[in-house]
Amino acid sequence: MRVCFATKDSLNSVWQDKISMLDNHDLLVFGFNGLGLVSYKKELGGETEYFQDVAKLSKQLSSVIICGCDTDTYGVFKHSAVVAQNGRILGVTDMAHAVDESEFSPGGNFRVYDTKAGKIGIILAEDLFFPESARVLTLCDADFIVCLFKNLDDFMPQIMLRAGAFSNGVAMALCAKNYTCIADIRGRVNLSSSADIVSANIKIEKDYHLISSRRRGLYREFGAGY
Repeated sequence: MRVCFATKDSLNSVWQDKISMLDNHDLLVFGFNGLGLVSYKKELGGETEYFQDVAKLSKQLSSVIICGCDTDTYGVFKHSAVVAQNGRILGVTDMAHAVDESEFSPGGNFRVYDTKAGKIGIILAEDLFFPESARVLTLCDADFIVCLFKNLDDFMPQIMLRAGAFSNGVAMALCAKNYTCIADIRGRVNLSSSADIVSANIKIEKDYHLISSRRRGLYREFGAGY
């Protein structure tokens, strides 16, 4: 699968100035700079056409597009990602967890999108810090997991990316501001770049680890008490 990551510019600026760099990719991934803040009220009222732009670009390039954004649902703000293919919106995924004190509220859904590029799961922002995020998407048969992050302050997102790829046996990619990282099913970093536009060939492969638990001595089922 040939994937292109846009880590810095907005979707429209890349569309206008760097369109030649987007050709011949199965999947295009834009970070949270892709759309910025999207108001559902303005979108529904026809004042803005952010989601329509994503759909139009997916049709023009015949590619699947994942584009990060912050959404404003009548005063409720969420980290989100819109997914488009063949000129139509497949759906919008919201971040499922809120960490500490934040102006952003949690959403309610994890989703694997069945696209022509494969079955793609999406993890948003701090959801990456919760191991169950990647686990849920893997159990829903994701071929590949895309993680959108805002600003990287340390190496923890990369560590969690590699751990998630290894423990779940599915390749994962991180797209943040000015940074892209891809981890394979062995937890190895296949690509790490700070370029504005990054192209990569990603091998879709899966591995499943057989896990056993200790069942002697003080072992009890969860909830049974001691």
